[in-house]
Amino acid sequence: MRLAVLLFGWALPTALAAQTVTPAAVPAGAPNDSACSYHSCAFTIAPRWNGLAVKQSTVGPTVANLHFFWPVDITAALRGADTSAVGADSAAAHAWRAVNLRRAGAGFTDLGAVVATVTILRALAHGRFAERDQILAGAAIGAFAVSVPLQFAADGELSRAVWWHNLRFGR
Repeated sequence: MRLAVLLFGWALPTALAAQTVTPAAVPAGAPNDSACSYHSCAFTIAPRWNGLAVKQSTVGPTVANLHFFWPVDITAALRGADTSAVGADSAAAHAWRAVNLRRAGAGFTDLGAVVATVTILRALAHGRFAERDQILAGAAIGAFAVSVPLQFAADGELSRAVWWHNLRFGR
């Protein structure tokens, strides 16, 4: 028991410190993209029925979409055309993590949807909710439960990628 308390007491501050990551300071005089203003070129995130859209400014076109069900790579869009710009490499790294987390979350979401559909169809075909159907329903709920934290983690990484992308337009 004492060993568990000792290990938990040692690991908790380490885990909490790992959650409070702050972006590195921007060097004084760091080059930024002067061809475009923050107001017109910075990215924003807008929710869509099928994911989170990355838009250029608040009213501009959609640049990328981090889909919920079938994610595609959005790293190049968030890195930007100028790969030497401040934060381009960090934006790309966070975008890559967002896509990978979303793919894992989407896999569990899709699996849960398929298993839930099979469960409903089996129950309707047999006219009752058998024990096997209950087990399948539990598996579907479990898959959805695993997907939720992964989806939220992907959202956080997307937010960090957008922050790093927008850093180049700061003055």
